[in-house]
Amino acid sequence: MGCKTCMEDRISGLPDEILCHILSFLYTKEAAKTGILSHRWKNVLASVSSFDFCVQSPNMVSDRCAGFVDRVFALGGSSYIHRLRLECANIEDYFSRIDAWICTAISRKVVELDLCLLSYSCQSSFELPRSLFMCDTLEVLRLRVKSNLITKPPTSNCFPSLKFMHVTLYRPFYDSKLYRTFYDSTRNLFSSCPVLEDLIIDGFVHHKPAFLFNVFAPKLKRLEINLYVILDRKSNHPNGWNLEDKFWKNAESLSKAKIALRVPAMGYPGDIYLWQLLHYADQLSKLLAGINKVTYLSFSAPISEGPDVIHRYRLPKFHNLNHLKLHFQTCCAWKSLTKWLDVSPKLEHLVFKKNIQWCWKHAEGYLVAHKWRPPESVPVCLLSSLKTICIRGFYGRPYEMEVAKYLLKHGEVLTKVTIFYTNDLGVAEEMRLQQELSKFPRGSKTCQVELLELKS
Repeated sequence: MGCKTCMEDRISGLPDEILCHILSFLYTKEAAKTGILSHRWKNVLASVSSFDFCVQSPNMVSDRCAGFVDRVFALGGSSYIHRLRLECANIEDYFSRIDAWICTAISRKVVELDLCLLSYSCQSSFELPRSLFMCDTLEVLRLRVKSNLITKPPTSNCFPSLKFMHVTLYRPFYDSKLYRTFYDSTRNLFSSCPVLEDLIIDGFVHHKPAFLFNVFAPKLKRLEINLYVILDRKSNHPNGWNLEDKFWKNAESLSKAKIALRVPAMGYPGDIYLWQLLHYADQLSKLLAGINKVTYLSFSAPISEGPDVIHRYRLPKFHNLNHLKLHFQTCCAWKSLTKWLDVSPKLEHLVFKKNIQWCWKHAEGYLVAHKWRPPESVPVCLLSSLKTICIRGFYGRPYEMEVAKYLLKHGEVLTKVTIFYTNDLGVAEEMRLQQELSKFPRGSKTCQVELLELKS
């Protein structure tokens, strides 16, 4: 009896619906191999509604992979497709097939579509099927593109059911004949999203024209933008990332935003890149002005912290902002902290992390001083609303201690301040910090200060 129990095939005894669900977690090529088990498993594959395909470089193996995709779609006939993930490299060799696969998924009422389309040719450009924009079942779209993308959506009724969009745009190959088309296409991609609730935009930005954003998403609740910016010493006219003056329309529902502009760690004099830094700071001002009704904001942009930049761009008032998370990456970032506190009158929770990667220099070559200068007047949030502060990456340097002292002194409703120090300070230095912090005057009698080691 025991031996018979061990040999029993319990998986094949499961209902087809559960088997299909199990197979949906596998790459489709792996799921197809289960067909050798029995005729029943072949029939199960025909009923699977989630597919994951990968077609690589154009060789005999890849041609078989493309043929496999064709056969799987033919096997399913007109059956419903819930999710399709399609990863293709060297897409210029499969343009017609990729277009057909996407259109097949749309005709079979796809709900989730994940496209990774990569090209290594500066002459290639891929146009998304027009039917994609009009698909009334599509709710989730993930699009990763390394190519000169072309989008020509209809003027109305775009993405009627789309609720989640994640777009990754690699810097396109610069071709004078193609860049303008790509530039306009990025604007078209977000210009009509009537029910979109979540939008994530990732991009790799060069100084040459690349991305133009114009967003219409009146029901958007969460926004995340991550751009990796490449500065160029030879360029005085940066156009890598542009926002139209009224790029954001009807952002009344937006409550949460994460904005990060990343740059390579550098120690060059700031004036070498001044034109580009001012350009990106101007774009940041437009972006923040369009999302200033959020209640949660995470912000990281070292290009806005430089001594020649920080006074030239303005922050809007964030009247609803409750939770603010800042990531400082330059030696001059303390001035940014003052600006953010001034424009956030209802702020309750503040988190800021220090990870210095940029050291600004004056034109003469010497480093900009890391000095903390208290604001002329105490920010309203410190007097009336700020309850918790978390500082990460604390070394106990004099200017850091001055910041902590100021916040503790003027934070009249603070309940807790948590300071994470780096793990290389040592026991003696930790005790010194504890003693000094305990001596600082506090505006709130109920405020607790906790000093913790930052774990890697």
